[in-house]
Amino acid sequence: MKTTLLIGALVCLTAQCGQTAPLTESTFTEVIHVVNRLDDQGQPSPAKMNDLLKAPERVRTGPESRAELTAADHTITRVGANTVFSFADSGRTLNLEQGSLLFHAPKGQGGGTIKSGGASAAVLGTTLIVSATPTGGFKVILLEGQGKVTLANGKTVTLQAGQMVFVASNGTQFSDVLTINLGKLVAGSNLVNGFAQPLASRDLIAAAVAGQNQLLAKGSATDTGRAPVNGLAAVDHGGYETSAHPVMNKLQYTQVSNAAIGGGAGGRNFSSLDFFP
Repeated sequence: MKTTLLIGALVCLTAQCGQTAPLTESTFTEVIHVVNRLDDQGQPSPAKMNDLLKAPERVRTGPESRAELTAADHTITRVGANTVFSFADSGRTLNLEQGSLLFHAPKGQGGGTIKSGGASAAVLGTTLIVSATPTGGFKVILLEGQGKVTLANGKTVTLQAGQMVFVASNGTQFSDVLTINLGKLVAGSNLVNGFAQPLASRDLIAAAVAGQNQLLAKGSATDTGRAPVNGLAAVDHGGYETSAHPVMNKLQYTQVSNAAIGGGAGGRNFSSLDFFP
């Protein structure tokens, strides 16, 4: 039986960074409920369809609210409920102060760098979800394909669809990789399903879910029915939840995970998988 969990803080992208277009502005292509733009003085104004958000302006969403922004190169940023984020004024950096977002970069665009609290992470992968933790770190969940997470100290981890990594606030280490039930997460995620236009990568996400479901059907994997970790805070409102905890070793993780009975603290539609040879 093998379960893997991954934690880290990432900083710079690969050599592709210098070859890709900067991501310093995007257009609102969907606004749902309470979504505000905050100027450099922190003054709010309602966001509207087709508004152009430019660095250093920030986006702030309320409860049950979300927004989608699309850049000229078709990079999509979807912002979840109770989230504050902004683009940096150069490069492809997203500053996530709180909450969660979905990031989809078309193939060849080079991904982006996520900063939250004291952690900074370079993420290379076409469709992923990032959520901040109250401790100053964040986590990355890959929805399809293969992704790469890089720490400031040069350490890297490769993620496959359905795997996630916690990014510690100190930004210097990874946990193990944790495989989650991707089908349950996707089905309950407003960041994936809560918008009028489907993601360009929807078929790739569906294929990743189908592949994992085949493993479950064959008995090569089993849904533990338990949350990945205990002591959680909302990530994708109404969909799933994420952990806010210090870096743990494998023994500590096992003890905490075993305490999360019946999915409990993990939130609905979000559980870990065990794999068998």
